[in-house]
Amino acid sequence: MPPKPKKPRKKKVAEVVSPTVAGTSGTSGTTAKDKGVEIFENAPPLRTELSSGSSSTPSKIWVKYGDSRPVRLTFDGEIVDDLIRVIKKELPNELADVDVNRITLRRHGEEEDLRPGLPVDKSFENNDDTPLQVIVTLKRKHEESPEVLSEIVKSAVREEFSRQKPANQIRVSNLSETKMDEIMNNLGVKTAELIDEDFQSLSPVSCQPFIWDMEREEAQQMRNVEIWFKNTLDLPRGFHVKDIHTQANYQRPLQGANVVLTGGSDISIGPSGTACVWIEAKKTKDDFKEGQAIGELLLLDNLHSISSMVVLTDCNAHWIIFFFIKVDDEQSMAICRTHNPGIALAIIKQFVQEEGKKFHSWIGKAVDYGVDLPTPLQKKTKFTEHIPGADYENRMADMVGDMSEQELFNMTARKRLRMLRNWCKLDEQPQVDQLIRQFSDDYENPPPMMFV
Repeated sequence: MPPKPKKPRKKKVAEVVSPTVAGTSGTSGTTAKDKGVEIFENAPPLRTELSSGSSSTPSKIWVKYGDSRPVRLTFDGEIVDDLIRVIKKELPNELADVDVNRITLRRHGEEEDLRPGLPVDKSFENNDDTPLQVIVTLKRKHEESPEVLSEIVKSAVREEFSRQKPANQIRVSNLSETKMDEIMNNLGVKTAELIDEDFQSLSPVSCQPFIWDMEREEAQQMRNVEIWFKNTLDLPRGFHVKDIHTQANYQRPLQGANVVLTGGSDISIGPSGTACVWIEAKKTKDDFKEGQAIGELLLLDNLHSISSMVVLTDCNAHWIIFFFIKVDDEQSMAICRTHNPGIALAIIKQFVQEEGKKFHSWIGKAVDYGVDLPTPLQKKTKFTEHIPGADYENRMADMVGDMSEQELFNMTARKRLRMLRNWCKLDEQPQVDQLIRQFSDDYENPPPMMFV
């Protein structure tokens, strides 16, 4: 039999052990080989994968800043502070000038800030409906000068103005009753219905009926209407009655209703050259537009400093009288409907003469006539559009002499921001409320300076 081939011998490899390791093995009299085994057995296992925190980090996270849309970011860091730095880089236009220590994050729908050292794990997985909220904190009051704070407020107001939908311009002649009701509701104006008996102290004015030519347009007969009112009212010297139906370029913006009313009326009556009564004359009752008459009242009231009245009539058996009254500090619009032309003309005459008495006293002109003013007309007033929060600031203005420069600045800022709030969308108003609180005068309990 042929001899079996010899197996090659394995060469022995000398094991080299660090003297330091060998000297600290804690066992005397052991061989180097034994020490090498001991060291191998006590060594930590080799790291074969990333740490658990990093391996569970989501690769995509949705975030949202302010009123902009959510964005999806790629993230491979470890903690919230890392994520903030990624967000700052991804949103350079919004956050380039913001220090990292002024940026915090919140989970969707939560009010608590996330700790900067919090590990970013699987719980951060979200979608565009539940993005993380990016919060930027402003500097404290004592860190900002009044000039800087003022510019913040002005910038916010300018930005909101630029976003606002332009006011709807409406001619009063096109106003429907439904649209006018909507405007009055937005302005918070209530109505008070009056009847003939509320003016029983007045003596009716005798008059002849006005005869309309049904074949001609109303506008072509305004000169005749002017003469009829002038002869029927028989006002003292110093008053005017004139046709103004071609002057339809008056306008009034109404902030609370986001509209601008434009237009005019048919006949103007008042002291000197100042109108306090407008007559909207129609050939028949079927042509009446109450929305138009109320719109004209708002226009006329805005023109002059004396009180105003608008009358919608066919100059015969149908009269509707509109004017503003004030009862217990509440503004209302009084409406009197009557079929008695004598009473309607008496109301107009007394109203005009009372406003004339006031006007002539302003310019130092003697008055040689008496006025019999019934109770409803004694409550007439000018219409003032109410702006929420303005009453409080107006009361504060009475204390200006006792206020510091900072308190005056805070009051001005709050007033501007409250106006801004009225123009904002409902979901944006809480953000403006938060900014308003930054200008509080409660120095012992200052609010957190934060704008989301």
